[in-house]
Amino acid sequence: MEQCGTLLIAEHGCELSDCLHPWLIENGHQCLKVDNIKDVLMTLQTEKVNVLVMDVSLPESLGYDAISIIKGLYRRLPVIVTADENNPEQESRIRRKGIFYYHVKSFGVDELMLAISNALMRSYSGGKVDAFTRKT
Repeated sequence: MEQCGTLLIAEHGCELSDCLHPWLIENGHQCLKVDNIKDVLMTLQTEKVNVLVMDVSLPESLGYDAISIIKGLYRRLPVIVTADENNPEQESRIRRKGIFYYHVKSFGVDELMLAISNALMRSYSGGKVDAFTRKT
């Protein structure tokens, strides 16, 4: 099956990627996985990525500024941030960074898959997001 898009999952461990992998493969998407912000940036430079799904705990010492850096370099890249618990203050701070969707894991994987599908459609309609589609 031809691959429809590439999803980069950035998380410590592999809970989310293990959960999403069968669905992504079934729908013809490629799944890349990294576990630190440095590898997120390196992968975005070397791979064609349509959607980034990043755990809120990942940005390490950069904090939420990592999202601003990513959005500054790849403004069309839909970024989905996942969190273990619903924290309105945290959600508000992160949404101000221009993310596509904020997902609370307890809401279930179906909502996340819908958000990924919508983000992929947005990526396709705005042109493929890759290392050469930087903000000018």
